[in-house]
Amino acid sequence: MVLVFFYTLFSEMVAVSGITELAKMLKQRETSDGYSPVIGAVIELPNIKIRLGDKVILTSAHIKRCIDLMQTDENSQYINIGKEVVLLQYADNQKFIVVGVVM
Repeated sequence: MVLVFFYTLFSEMVAVSGITELAKMLKQRETSDGYSPVIGAVIELPNIKIRLGDKVILTSAHIKRCIDLMQTDENSQYINIGKEVVLLQYADNQKFIVVGVVM
């Protein structure tokens, strides 16, 4: 009986400790200077314009690309207009790298 009580008490301590560690990791992640992805929408091509939220529009001056946003279909229409893209912020969140198109 004492062993079961100790095991139960010990497992609850481990569970609480694990939850505490997870909370610490999440808090650290929130305050870190690491990269976090942002989703934007391509609203204009070939002069690249990507909308972030309701008010921010990024132009080619703010963007570097890892992918070709200028792809066209058989009718020479840009296939990425209206699609969502994944961006990473850099330069104190003033510039962005387009890393992919959301499928």
